[in-house]
Amino acid sequence: MRRWERLIFGLSSLVILLLIGLALHEVDMPSARFVRSFNIHEVNRVGDFLAIPGQGEVLAGLFVLLGLTGWRLKNDLLKALGIRGLLALLCTTVVVQFLKHLVGRPRPRFAHADEVTFGPSLAVGYDAFPSGHTVNAFAAAAVLAWFLPRFRVPIFLIAGLVGVSRVLRGSHFPTDVFAGVIFGVLVGSMAAAGIRRWRNEGLPALIRTGIPIVVCVFLIVWVALHAPPQRSEEHLHLMIGAMLIVGGMLLRVASLIRPHAALLTGGTVALMLGMAVAVGPWWIAAMCAVSLLPMIRNATSKELGTGSGQSQESVQVFPSPWVREGLVAGAVVLTVITMRALQGLLPLISG
Repeated sequence: MRRWERLIFGLSSLVILLLIGLALHEVDMPSARFVRSFNIHEVNRVGDFLAIPGQGEVLAGLFVLLGLTGWRLKNDLLKALGIRGLLALLCTTVVVQFLKHLVGRPRPRFAHADEVTFGPSLAVGYDAFPSGHTVNAFAAAAVLAWFLPRFRVPIFLIAGLVGVSRVLRGSHFPTDVFAGVIFGVLVGSMAAAGIRRWRNEGLPALIRTGIPIVVCVFLIVWVALHAPPQRSEEHLHLMIGAMLIVGGMLLRVASLIRPHAALLTGGTVALMLGMAVAVGPWWIAAMCAVSLLPMIRNATSKELGTGSGQSQESVQVFPSPWVREGLVAGAVVLTVITMRALQGLLPLISG
């Protein structure tokens, strides 16, 4: 990704993150009131258990153990993993504590009505933003995923559970957790890759992959927490979404007949947009479209650079590419059905 592309796509990603943060702020107090409405001992215990991977001392012990194991076995990867992990935790600890007391946002149990209280404070309970456990968990996850990319999905899922536990336990608002995710991934990826390599490899990867994932997760949360739209609007969304999904599948099938990165990527983008339109509001679908532009640009650059497009190795992921496309189509249909079932599952916000 060229410098001007990093600048443009980086700014668009920042705008998307800010819009998501502003939208999540609408859910802050309703979620806090919902959590206050029940006080089940078993739920609290589960929340405390899920928060363990976000404790600084636990993660520091893990990275020390990995580093010492690498030193004992003369394994450079484990040694680097331990050192980079401790560096990430050190950076997050210093900066997060500074931000917490600079912002001075009250935790949910200290907040009242829908008032917004910010300002420097050292008072107990006025240190909600950002969530320290979430920052620690995602910073550690970013480091682990950089060195162990095969395990990045379960690693980030565990980190995500830490963030959920902080809201479930009533310790943080959703926006505190969201800020913790963003800050943790940024610091962790920088510590893992180093500034120069992060600028050339880490940042482009986050823009191409991380931002679309954030938008998709936000779409799921938004759908689950908002009541379904009017029936007529719902039908229009489904119709346009279905058209995009069919078009995307046709492009992906065309990529089997004439392998090209642009066809496969265009089909994938159309599928994602179709799913977003079918289940979510227009403005989230627009954010999804903007977040996918770097992916399209990357595929186009590769095709223009190589002149051949998609390699046979990338096509033959499954024994038959037609089996792959059948699985993709089934996954898309299942996703839309599941998302429709989730609509208004926990309607904290009306409309």
